[in-house]
Amino acid sequence: MPERANRQAAQPPNRQEVQILEMEVDPRDRSAILAHYYRAMVGRADIWRMRMDATTNWAIGATAAVISFALGTAATPHFVVYIAVLLTISFLFLEARRLTFYHLWQQRVLLLERGLIRSALQPDGTQTSDAIDLASALDAHLGKTVPSMPIAKAVARRLRRIYLYLFGVQLLAWVLKLSSQPTPASSFREFISRADVAAIPGEIFFAASGLGFVAIFAFAFVHGGIDRQTE
Repeated sequence: MPERANRQAAQPPNRQEVQILEMEVDPRDRSAILAHYYRAMVGRADIWRMRMDATTNWAIGATAAVISFALGTAATPHFVVYIAVLLTISFLFLEARRLTFYHLWQQRVLLLERGLIRSALQPDGTQTSDAIDLASALDAHLGKTVPSMPIAKAVARRLRRIYLYLFGVQLLAWVLKLSSQPTPASSFREFISRADVAAIPGEIFFAASGLGFVAIFAFAFVHGGIDRQTE
C-alpha cells in the first residue's frame, strides 16, 4: 500500500488539473516589460531574416557553380543545368518555411510599433484613426509559436522576391547551352533536337521545361498577394 501511494504521488497531474497562475504586475513595470518584449521580438525576427538571407545565398551560389560547370566545356550534357533547378527548388521550400517563422515574429513587432510606440509619440495621448487595442492584439499571439502564414503563400512571396529571377537565369543558361555548344546551332530543328534526354525527344523535354517555368511564374502571382511590410 505505501508503494502504491508513492507511485500515485509521483505521477504528473492531468492536463485539466494544471492551472496557470497569473502574476500581478505593477503598472510602473509594464513599460519595461513591453520594452524587453519588443527587443526580444526584434531579435528573433533578425535571426530568421539572416537565415533567409543565408538560404538565398546558397541558391545563388549553387546556380552560379552549376551554370559555370555546364557552360565550361562542350562535353558537359545540357541537362546538368537541371541540377541547379532541383537545388533551387529545395532551397525555395526551405526559405519559405523560414519566412513563415520570420513573419510570425515580425507580426508581433509591427503590433508593438502600432499599438505602443505610435501611441507614445502622439501629443497629449490622442489616438489615431487606425489605433489598435494592443492587449487584445497580442493576446492572440502570446504562448504560441506556430506560424500563421500558409506555406503556399510563403513560397509565392519568395518566388516573386528572388527565385523567379534564379529560375529565369537557369532557363537562359540552358537555352544558351543548347544553342551554342558544341557548335552554334544552324537551325531551329537542330536546336530542339539537342534537348534529347535518353529516350525522351527534345520536343517533349523542351515543352515540359517551358510549361514548368510558366506554371512557376503563374503560381508566384496567383498565391500570396503582395505585402511590402512582410516580404
